[in-house]
Amino acid sequence: MTKSSPTVGYIGSGWTERVQIRAFQLGGLTAQAICSGNPENARRVAEKFAIPEIHEDWRSLIESPQVDIVSIVTPPHLHVEIAGAALAAGKHVICEKPTALNTQQAEAMLAAAQAAPHQLAIIDHELRFHPHRQKLRRLLRDNTLGTLLHLDIEAASAHRLDRHAPWTWHSDANVGGGILGAFGSHLLDLARWLVGRIDGLSATLTTGHLVRADRHTGNKRNVTSDDHVSLQIRFASGLRGAITASALDPGTGGNSVQIVGTGGAARIDKSDRLWVKIGENYHEQEWEEVTNHDTTPREHAAFAGNNPFAKGSIYLAQAIVTALDSANPQLTDAATFYDGLVVQRMLDAARASHTQQQWVSI
Repeated sequence: MTKSSPTVGYIGSGWTERVQIRAFQLGGLTAQAICSGNPENARRVAEKFAIPEIHEDWRSLIESPQVDIVSIVTPPHLHVEIAGAALAAGKHVICEKPTALNTQQAEAMLAAAQAAPHQLAIIDHELRFHPHRQKLRRLLRDNTLGTLLHLDIEAASAHRLDRHAPWTWHSDANVGGGILGAFGSHLLDLARWLVGRIDGLSATLTTGHLVRADRHTGNKRNVTSDDHVSLQIRFASGLRGAITASALDPGTGGNSVQIVGTGGAARIDKSDRLWVKIGENYHEQEWEEVTNHDTTPREHAAFAGNNPFAKGSIYLAQAIVTALDSANPQLTDAATFYDGLVVQRMLDAARASHTQQQWVSI
C-alpha cells in the first residue's frame, strides 16, 4: 500500500450513513467514494462526510483507481454479483451480512474470494472485534468457565413493532429481508466463533405485521420476511444454546450474551458491560464487572455509545488498516467468505426447520 490511509468505496447509503462511514473513519480508513440505488442519497451522504467521488453505478465505483476497499452495503440479493466483480477488479471487499440469498450464492462468493487470495474478502461480522466479546472468547479458550453448560445470545429492537413503519426491501424475503438475516446471522456467527461448530438447530420465525404501506407509493404490500426469530442450537460438543433476534421488542432493546459453565459464568449485558462470576460455588457470588472503560478513547465512546456494532466496526477498521500494511494482508479474527458460507447454511437450515417444524442437521 502506498497510501497512508486505505480508502473505501461504499455501495449503499443506509447503514453506511448511520454507522459505518464514521466508525471506519475513527478506525483509520478514508471514505473515498459512494454510490446508491437512490442517487440523491449518495449525493447527500457524500456532502455530509466530504466524500470526493459520487458514482451513479456500482460498476464504475469498483473501477475507481482511488478505491482500495469496496464495502457492499446493499440488499443481500446483490452481494454475489458485486463481490465477484470487486474481487476481479483487484479490490479488497467487506460485504454486509447475510452473505447472500442462499447457500449456492454464498458458494459462488467463496469461489471468487479463493481466486483472489491476496485480497481481503470478509463478511462484516464486526462483533468479533468488540473488546468484550474478544475477552469473553479468551475466557473460553483458557477454560476459565470450565465445561460449558448453556449459552444465551439476544439482539432486540423495536424497529418493526410500529405498524405504520413502511414496506421496504427489509419486508421482502425474496431480496434477503428479515431479522434472521439481519441479526440472526450475526448471532449465529458469534456463537460459532465463541464456542465452535454448530451441527443442528431448530427455528421459529414470526412476522409481526403482515401488511405495510409502500414507502414510495403508499400502496399496501404483503410482508414476506420475518420480524422475530427464536433458535435452539446444538454444538458439535453437545452444548445447547438459545438465540433470540427480535425487531418486535417493546423494551429498550439491546444485545446480550450469557455463557454458563461448571467453573463460572460470564455475561455482556444490554448496556454493553461485561460481568463475570468465577470460582468455587460461583453461583453464590455477586456479579463482578470487568469492563475496562479506560481503554476506550473518548471520541470512540461518544460515537458508539452502547451500540456494540458501532464499537466493533471501529476496531474492525483498525484491524484492516494494520492488515493492509502487510504485503500479504490477513485478518485473523475476521469472518471470511468461508465463514459467511457456513452461516448461510445455518440460515437456510433455520428456514427449513421453521417450514418442517423439526430439528435440522447442518
